[in-house]
Amino acid sequence: MNPQFLLLAGGLGAASAVLHTALLTGSPAAFILAYLAQLPLFVAGLWMGTTAAGLAAAAGTLAAFAGGGFVFALAYLLANALPAFVVVRQALLWRPGKDGAIQFYPLGNILLMLVGMIGALFVGMIFAFSGAEGGLEGALKRFIVEAFQAIRAPGLDNARLEPFAEGIARVFPGIVGVSWLFMVVVNAALAQGLVARFGAPKRPSPSIVELDLPAALLGLVAIFAAGSILPGLGGFVSRNMIVLFVAVYALAGFGVLHALVARLQWRGLALGASYGAVIVFGWPIAVFAILGLVEPLSNFKARALGRAPNGTQE
Repeated sequence: MNPQFLLLAGGLGAASAVLHTALLTGSPAAFILAYLAQLPLFVAGLWMGTTAAGLAAAAGTLAAFAGGGFVFALAYLLANALPAFVVVRQALLWRPGKDGAIQFYPLGNILLMLVGMIGALFVGMIFAFSGAEGGLEGALKRFIVEAFQAIRAPGLDNARLEPFAEGIARVFPGIVGVSWLFMVVVNAALAQGLVARFGAPKRPSPSIVELDLPAALLGLVAIFAAGSILPGLGGFVSRNMIVLFVAVYALAGFGVLHALVARLQWRGLALGASYGAVIVFGWPIAVFAILGLVEPLSNFKARALGRAPNGTQE
């Protein structure tokens, strides 16, 4: 392992920690910088390999500890360093295919791995707040009430604040999980684009069309959907997992969209309008979630691209 390799990996890890440490300033712009804290870690891994990702993650965690202490470094490790390292490791796994071509670890499996990490953290938080009044949901409600009272949000007096906070608390972990999931996806995509533009990536840039989810996952989604109407902890967990799976299937739905418009002359316009509608209105994401939900049973992508369901040309 040459000194240049160590210097590059460590430097990228330090840069990641600097972006994360911007949160300590309290500036609104700091949240944008912190959102990109994973970007240098992904650049290190997708450019130089899994070892570099591990070194960058370790260097970033040490730098975060130096800048903000143990709790701050732990938050950086769980939110940025560990997920980036795990994603890079899985993304660079490969095996020879039947035709001799290299087959990399599927995008859908990486996405579900991230969902598993969110679920594990969610369960950990439930246990951590099990002794609090109302458990995690009750603690979140009190936190939201105190936050809005502190900023004195207009139109939210005490009579309205309680039910508002209760409604947000019911799905707050799922919303945070979705935000984190998109953060990982955006940073990984940006890093792959940068490495492909200026260097030589360890894995060819995948297309979102390659994002497939197993049909068996529909059974788990159905269980959570049924459980979401239950009272108590079961309903709380199920509701938040459904929020998370809406985002997961929406990503798969975007893959279906890219396949459906792949052969159109106005492909760019269709994609721009679709993504713009999601950003501006929000609710169209449910349409893409449904599209991703039915894809394992309908094989829209295979039909649009003129392929058999197994990926071969028809």
